[in-house]
Amino acid sequence: MTHSKIIAGVAGLAIAIGGTGVAVAAKSKPAPKKVTVKEKAGTKVKPNRYIQDELRFAKDVYTVRTGGTVTLVANVVSEGPHTFSVVRKKDEPRTGKQVSNCKICATLGKAHGADPNSPAPPTFTYLENGVGQNTPSNLDRPGDSGITGPNKGDKVTFKVTAKAGKTLRFMCIIHPWMQAKLKVVK
Repeated sequence: MTHSKIIAGVAGLAIAIGGTGVAVAAKSKPAPKKVTVKEKAGTKVKPNRYIQDELRFAKDVYTVRTGGTVTLVANVVSEGPHTFSVVRKKDEPRTGKQVSNCKICATLGKAHGADPNSPAPPTFTYLENGVGQNTPSNLDRPGDSGITGPNKGDKVTFKVTAKAGKTLRFMCIIHPWMQAKLKVVK
């Protein structure tokens, strides 16, 4: 096949697809203004080998418009509270040892009022743009964090103030293997 026949074939395909030689992109739905994050749970057991906790966020990646809201809902009975804590990639635990000794979990837990030396439940307060006051923070940077209550249906809602184009990594500091991303769009 000659070079001119290849070019003619490609041009013909473009005209057939778009009518003008320009491919037409499919229309996509706009990103949601409100997102709900829930967890899934389960356990796998292989006697004398392992027990695998399947507690996790329902999705690995969520998408929301800037200015929208994210609501974290305790979805499973008996799994206790969960946090939605924005962290840096380098702070995410990746190994069993890091999960068992999660440094960012200890830092944010302490800021929330958890005392690792006490059997008493943590107070879990919030800070403006982080932990420490009575209301959850906005979501736009590492340290922003909120917690659900311990009961099924308990929830916490955040306003997304991160700029479009930003991806926020988040995790549960109580269950540090629960990790996901939030993509912020226009």
